[in-house]
Amino acid sequence: MHYGIITYGSRGDVQPYIALALGLMEKGHEVTLLANENFREFVEGYGVGFFPLYGNIEAMVHSPELVAVLKSGNAIAYLRQMRNMMQKIQSQVNVDMMQGAANADVLIAGPLTMAWVYSIAEKLDKKWAVVQLSVPAIPTKEFPFAGFAFFNAPWYNLFTYKLVRSIYWRINKKDINQYRVSLGLPLLMQSILKNIDDQKILQLYAISPSLIARPEDWDATIDITGFLTITGGKRKSQVTDQAPEGLVEWLKQGEAPIYIGFGSIPIPNPGLFADILVDMLTNTNHRFIFCMGWSDLPDLPTHSRLFVIKYVDHEWLFPQCKTVITHGGIGTIAAALKAKIPPVIVSIFADQPLWGKIIADKNLGIHLPFKKLTKKKLLHAIATTQTFKIKQNASIIGERISSEDGLQSAINALENYFK
Repeated sequence: MHYGIITYGSRGDVQPYIALALGLMEKGHEVTLLANENFREFVEGYGVGFFPLYGNIEAMVHSPELVAVLKSGNAIAYLRQMRNMMQKIQSQVNVDMMQGAANADVLIAGPLTMAWVYSIAEKLDKKWAVVQLSVPAIPTKEFPFAGFAFFNAPWYNLFTYKLVRSIYWRINKKDINQYRVSLGLPLLMQSILKNIDDQKILQLYAISPSLIARPEDWDATIDITGFLTITGGKRKSQVTDQAPEGLVEWLKQGEAPIYIGFGSIPIPNPGLFADILVDMLTNTNHRFIFCMGWSDLPDLPTHSRLFVIKYVDHEWLFPQCKTVITHGGIGTIAAALKAKIPPVIVSIFADQPLWGKIIADKNLGIHLPFKKLTKKKLLHAIATTQTFKIKQNASIIGERISSEDGLQSAINALENYFK
C-alpha cells in the first residue's frame, strides 16, 4: 500500500513522521512524505520519498515581521502574524498537497494539515487517518483539556473540550469552507472536528500513555500509541545528527552538562538569554551545551564550560546530561524522559505551556514560562530538577517509556484501519 503522510511546520512536525515512514517501509509499504520544501534533504537523507509543499518555515520565522513580534514577547501576536503569513501561501500549499496526495492509496494527516486533508481525501475519494503530536482534544469525562485543568468533574471536563473545539472551528471555519467551495464540495455546517469523530476517522496520538492515559470513554478509532522514534541506529548517518567535532572529548572532561535548546523556536529575547547564560557561566560551575537550532544569538559567549552546536541527536546526547532546558516541544520532552532526566520547560507559546504544566503537575520537571524567566528562577529550576523525588520520578517514567513501542502500535492501528 502507498501511504501519503502529509505534515507541515518545524523539524518537530516532521521527524516523528519520518519514524512512521521508516516503520511502514519496513513492513513493505511505499511511503511518500509531503512536507514544506526546506525539509527535502532531511527526509530524503533517510531514504524516504519526498514531495515538497510550498514554503520555508525556517525562513519565515526569521523574517523581520516575525522577529519583531517575537522580541515584543507577545505570543498571541506572534501566532496571529504566523497565521497571516501562512494564509498568504496556503492556496499554493493546498495545490501541492492535492497533487502529492493523488498517487497515494491512503493519507495520513498531521496536526497542521488535518483541516485541509479532510477535504482533499473527500475530493480524491481516499481513506485517511490523523496522527497527532499534541495534547488530546477528544472529549472525555475523565479529565479536562490540558489548558483548563483547574478542577476535575465529568460535566466540566466535557465542557472544556466543547469550548476549545468551538474556538478552533470559529477560527478556521471560513478558510476551510472557502477551500471546499474551490473543490466543488459542500460547505461544512458543523465543526470539522465533530465530523471527523462522526465519520470514525482513525485518530492516533503519538504521545506516551505513561504521560496521558487513554480514556475509557473514547471511541475505538481513537488511541494513544506512544512516541514515534527513529530506531535502529538510522540517525547515525544523518549529518545534522552526528556529534560535532570535539563534543565527545568535551563531554569526558567534566561533570554531566546541562543541555539548552529551543529547537525550531527562535529565542524571543536573545540578549536576555545571553546575559543569563554569561551570568551562570561566571557564577556557577555548571557546564552547558547550547543547541542553536533555529535561534540566532550573536552575543553568545565563548567559555570552556560552554559547547555550542547547531543540531544533535537527542537520543544519543541526553543520557549524558543531567537536565534539559527546552521550549517544551513534545519530541524534546520525550527524548529527555526516555533518557530518565527531568526537563526544565521554558515555554513560549502554542502547546508548550500545556506540556510544561503536565510535566510540572506530574513532578517530572519544572515549568518556567519564558516571559517570567530570570537567572534566579532558572537556577532554582535547575536545582529543583536535581532533587531526589523529581529524579526518581523521571527515572520511573523513563523506564516505562523505554518499554513502550509507539511506532509498532501506530503501524498496527494504521494497517488494521486501512486493510
